[in-house]
This record gives sequence, C-alpha cells and structure tokens, in this order.
Amino acid sequence: MKEEFRKELIQSGFIHRPLPLYEDGRLETGLLKRKVLERKPIWADSIYPKLHHSGEGTVSVETNDGTQTIKLMGTSITYCWPEAMSPDGDCAFYGTVHARIELEHENWEQFHCMVFEVKPVCEGVRSVNLNLGIRNEGKVKVPDEYYREGTHVVNLKNGEWNPCLWEFGSMGRDEITELDFSCRLNGKDTSSGDKVTFYIRKVYLQKVMEPEPDKGWLCSTEKISYSSSGYFSIGKKFAVTARKSETFQLLEADTHKIIYEDRVRQQVFQGSEYFIMDFSEVTKEGTYILRCDGLETRPFPISENAFEEALWKVINFIFCERCGYPVPGKHGKCHQDVVAKHNGTLLSFGGGWHDAGDMSQQLIHTAEVTLALLEMADALEKQKIKEHKTEQDIYGTLLQERLLEEAMWGLEFVLNSRFGDGYRATSAGLVRWTNNRIGDEDDVEVRCHNHAFENLLCSGICAVASKLLADKDKELAWKCLEAAKEDYTFGINRFEEVGMELPIMWEHTYSSSKSQYYSLIVWTSSILFEQTKDEVYSGKAALYGERLLNCQEQEVKAGEFTGFFYRDESRKEIVHYSHQSREYMFIEALERLCLSQPEHSDLPKWERGIQLYGEYLKQLMEYASPYHMIPAGLYHESETEYKDTFKIMHLLVDYEEQKVNYQKQLKAGVELKDGYYVRNFPVWFSFRGNTAIHLAMGKGAAVAGAYLKDKELLSFAKEQLYWIGGRNPFHQSLMYGEGERYAQQYAVMPGEMTGELPVGIQTNENEDIPYWPHNNNATYKEVWTSSACRWLWLLAKIYQNER
Repeated sequence: MKEEFRKELIQSGFIHRPLPLYEDGRLETGLLKRKVLERKPIWADSIYPKLHHSGEGTVSVETNDGTQTIKLMGTSITYCWPEAMSPDGDCAFYGTVHARIELEHENWEQFHCMVFEVKPVCEGVRSVNLNLGIRNEGKVKVPDEYYREGTHVVNLKNGEWNPCLWEFGSMGRDEITELDFSCRLNGKDTSSGDKVTFYIRKVYLQKVMEPEPDKGWLCSTEKISYSSSGYFSIGKKFAVTARKSETFQLLEADTHKIIYEDRVRQQVFQGSEYFIMDFSEVTKEGTYILRCDGLETRPFPISENAFEEALWKVINFIFCERCGYPVPGKHGKCHQDVVAKHNGTLLSFGGGWHDAGDMSQQLIHTAEVTLALLEMADALEKQKIKEHKTEQDIYGTLLQERLLEEAMWGLEFVLNSRFGDGYRATSAGLVRWTNNRIGDEDDVEVRCHNHAFENLLCSGICAVASKLLADKDKELAWKCLEAAKEDYTFGINRFEEVGMELPIMWEHTYSSSKSQYYSLIVWTSSILFEQTKDEVYSGKAALYGERLLNCQEQEVKAGEFTGFFYRDESRKEIVHYSHQSREYMFIEALERLCLSQPEHSDLPKWERGIQLYGEYLKQLMEYASPYHMIPAGLYHESETEYKDTFKIMHLLVDYEEQKVNYQKQLKAGVELKDGYYVRNFPVWFSFRGNTAIHLAMGKGAAVAGAYLKDKELLSFAKEQLYWIGGRNPFHQSLMYGEGERYAQQYAVMPGEMTGELPVGIQTNENEDIPYWPHNNNATYKEVWTSSACRWLWLLAKIYQNER
C-alpha cells in the first residue's frame, strides 16, 4: 500500500468518511490538455444562435464583459407534478429545465469534441450535474431510440467555474439541428435549498491532436494496454499494444534497472495485429514499469496484494451508496418515507445500499453485496490463519473488520425486509429525494412479494452469515440461522407449489430461468445442510442437483461445445445474461453440493458437471480477444423464435421490431456449425454493459478452477480483474479513482465516488466489438453496486484459492 493512500485511509476514519476524488488520473483531465488544431464557436465570440426554453423553471441570457452566458434556473421541488409524471416511485421526479440552442443542420464531423464552462450555484446541493444532448438529422439519427447516444452528463463542483468536455468519438454528427443543456429537478436532500442555477459560457467545438478512440478491439499505437491496478504474482501477466515492436523490458520502478526482457509475441485477431508483452515468469513482488519501443507505463505492482488499494476503494463506493444513512459529504438520511405495506403493517425501506447512480433500492442487490462482503472478510481470515499472521498486521485486521462492519449494515436490511409469512419488501425505483415525512404526496410505496427466488437467496445468505458470525456475534448468528430456515421453507414451498414465477420487470431477478432456480435451491440447501446436518436439506440438494445437471449440455454436439446450461430440462434455450448476471451460481451450486456431501453416490456426476463447465470456459476462451475478457457465451439462431423469453431478457424492447436485429447480432459473432455462434458480448438492446457478465463468468472460472485445481481456469479468473484495471482496448481503468485514465461515470444522485464501477463496456447497434463512448449516461456508464459486488466476489475467490 502506498504511503499517501495509507494517510488518506486514516483521514477517512478507515472509510467512515468518503475517500477523496483523485482528479489527476481522470481521463477528462488529460483530454482537456491536448493540443487544439482548430476550434469553432457554438455559443461564444459573438456567435449566439436562437435559444429556446422548455420544461420547468426559466432560461435567460446574461452579458458580462461582452460574454453572453446562458442561465438555467429552477426550484428543487415543484408543488404540482409535471404533466405525464406521477409520484409512483419509479423514475418520477419534478421535471427538467431545458435551454435548447437551435442550429442550422451543421456538420460537426471534422471536430472531435465540444468544450464549455459551467458554474452551478445550487443551494446546499452536494451532488451537482448538468445534462447535455444533441439532435442529429443526418445518416445516423441521434439520439437513438433508447437515448444512449447523444446524451451526456457532466459532474460538477458547486459554486465554481468547471471546464467541461464532451468527446464525440464515432457518434453521428453530420447534420446537427439542436444542442440542449438541461438540469433535472430531483427534490431536496437534508442540506438542499430551494433553488438550482446553472451558468453556461464559452461553448466551442474542437479538432484536437489526439482524438480518443471509442470503438473496436485494436488499442492505440501510442499506449500500452495493461492493468494499471497491477498483477498477481502467480499466473499469467501480459500487456498489449498495437505498436509493432520486437522486444520489451520490465524495469524496477525505483531504480529503472531492467529485471526482465523478452521478445514481443505477435497475435492476429479479427484481421488486426497485436503485440503481446508476456512477463508471467516474473513472480518477485515489487513495483515495475513496462517499456516497449519508446512507450512506457506508469509504475504498477506485482504482488499477491496488488488489489489491496482497489479493495479499500470498492468498500468506499459501497459505503457511499448506503441507504437510510447520512453519508458525510454525499447525502443525508434518506428513504424514511419509502414504506412497504403488508397485512396492516408499515415497514420503512431505509437501509442497505442504493443499487445504482439513483436512489433505487433492491433487496436482492443489498443481499448479494452483503454476501460478497462477508466472503471477502472470510477469505482474509482464512489467509491470516494460513500464514500464521498475528493481530500486529494492523491494516489487514482493519480491512477485515471494515468488511464485516459494512456487511452488518446490509445484513440488518436483509433481516428487516421480512414480514415473517413469506412476504418481503423487495424494491423501490426512485430518482428523487423525498422529504422523509410519512403521509404526504411524495411518499413512495415499496413492492412486496412472496417469491421463491428472493426467499431462497436470502436464506442462503443468512445461513452463510450465521456461520461466519458464530464467534463474533452469537445472538445475531442464531437469528440469521432461524431466519434462514424459515425463509427456506417459504421459498421451497412456494417453488414446489407454483414453479418459477416472475416479479414485475423492474425487479432484478426478472430474467431468471428454471435452471437458475434449481442452482439456487442446490446452493442454499447445501449450506443449510452444512449448518444443521438436517437430511431434509441434503435430500433437496441432491434432488435438485440432478435436475440442474439435466439442464446442462453434457454431450459434444452443440457447435462442438459442451458444459453450458440451458434454461430448463427441455434443453432448447441456452442461458444468457445482459446487464446483470448470475452465471457463477450454476457452478457454485455444484461445488457446494460436492463439498457438503462428499460420500454421496452421485458425487462423480456432480464433479463431472464442474469439469464440463470448466471445459466450456476453455472453449470460449479460444475465441477471446488478446485482452482475455471471457466471451459472453454460445448462442443459437433459433433463439429469436422464443418470444416469451425474449420479453423477459430484453426489457422495454418490442419483440416483433427487434427479432431481426437479434439475428444480425448473432451473425456479428463467430459462426460455428449448425446455427451456433460465439459472441464476445451479449445479444442486447436497451440495457447494455458487460462488467457484471464477464466478472460473474470469472467467478465461475475461479470456483471451477479451485475445485479442479486447474491453474488455467484460475488464470482466466484473474484476467477479468485486469480488464477492469485497464487491460482493455481503450486502456481505461473502469474503476473510478483506481489506476489511470478512469472516466467520469453516471452517478447522478450520490455524485462521483472513488471505487465506483459502471455497468460496463458495451457494443454499438448490432456489432460484437467493444464500444465505450465518452457519453456519460445510463446504463453502460451508470454505477451499480451489483458490478462492485461481482468484483468483490471474484477477488474473494482468488484470495481463498491461491494466496
């Protein structure tokens, strides 16, 4: 751990206050410093097109020292709901103030970005941001139908002039007719005042020396794409460049002494040349620099603790997302008037963590984050015992205890969500601050369900908590086990009575398959059997283990692939994910089954299931890019005919309109035989972003690799962390404040947070190549605790298995 970061941890009270935002490493900081070749005024230098106001508030123009400034003003709350908006809790807010600049079909293609200055004066507002949008009427219409293209959010410092930038990349801009600045009225937090005001000036287009690429697998010839978070000592370690080179060197950062040198390995992928610097032989812990043909990286660690700082930063992000808790400098106590109603009782939904860049709260996300924190703490405890460490390892002990402390915050919410009769408070969609007073018109009613999936998952998580808390809080451990047993009964009875059922579409278990239910039953039953030795649980685990294996492809026939899972025993539809993923659950269920019943006669079948899944991942990796992101999976052309599944997999999308695009997306992947395809990214539409998907598959690789003692699978797992750390085509760290070249993200309500992770790199339209535009909007740039959760899970599995 670097000394400077150690001091920041101490100053944060070991993160009882948020860590600072590290602006030096921001992508935008570097982009604003590029050499400008040409610029064109849009709202500057006596060029002031027509300005229109729409929506709430007011728009005016002020002139100071000959410079015209656009002024947007609005009130935090409007005391009647805007037209077509109702306070139903799902994405309702108080309207938007728009200032629209009318343009005469301008061609902006020769310009790479737009720069401007914004000064927000927002009374008492701690998270301040401004929205931008363009309208293009040319070859490619912008915005697109999902408003992912052509919209951008800038995160701002209140009360001062902020230099801002919007990089255009490959976005259509050949016939621009409108530029829109807008602010959303989100209600009042504890500190908020009544008014929000934004001043905008000096709006220019720029042509720059080094435009930032946003599409494709090929990385820059001017950069080395490497994990700027570092590398583990054990396992594959390599970096990628597009610059043609012969040799590379690895240098000690302090002395610049060359400690390793080798030839660069050439690789051709999809018609382009890549040059790979493999330094896997280096296992000595230290801080190093890579050098190749005039290019150099910044210093990075090789260590079994390489991700220690990143781990603290993820804890910081999760802490900042606390719900129902006043996070210093972020927000006040919230969700006190977000209430669940059931059987004549009221239950406050303040607790756990917000699940994204808004104020929404999903029980299932809080439950999974709780489990990830517990498992990470347990991994550190096991390592301490293994290495005979003492309490003198103060930072290791503090890290473990801080993980447990944060987990307890989530566990309290999981237990509190229960009504005791099978029903639970499950979710509330919210993009505004409420006033915490129960009984007035801005209250939000929480969804409540008696669903097998939620009860079974929470049962398993509480059972794990009971085990890990037994010597720390025996009373809470007892309660967790009692709740686990009760919820298991509710869940298994519900599933065996009504089968698989779907919540409303905003619940994040919506796309679950029957095989997903089977895996959940196996996992939870096995954990409860370990805890109670009650053979009712072992019997259910074995029964549903058999059903789960009936959903696995166990013959080499599907496009020469085997080991993947179908949605049910019919073996017609392959399991896929988009945006969210629980891919790991299949293999974790089988692992837990094997470990809990090692003498069972079906053990060879269960172990074969793990082996086959490991082979599936290895087959997929044969089609992986030079960066080794695990491909999203195997697809079949018949999938477009499954209308019911399409509806639950692709929200807010019309099946009849988009099934032709589904086929086009398949054909953009790698064609196998018999109508099968491999895609590096999922087939998806409105909701796009790959972080949770490849991290979940990485966790599956770690689980299978540990059980099978397969070093190749364990290496696949680690390499998913390297993609997050910057070994990707854009050489951007996807974790804000960690490594280098991290971009601002969509964190509208809590504001930018060190350690946040986005939904992830996406694709454009029907392609299967990476697309990472500078546009900052939902969903791909939106921060999600589920992404951080899967990062934690994966790191925990690596710590458990190899340290």
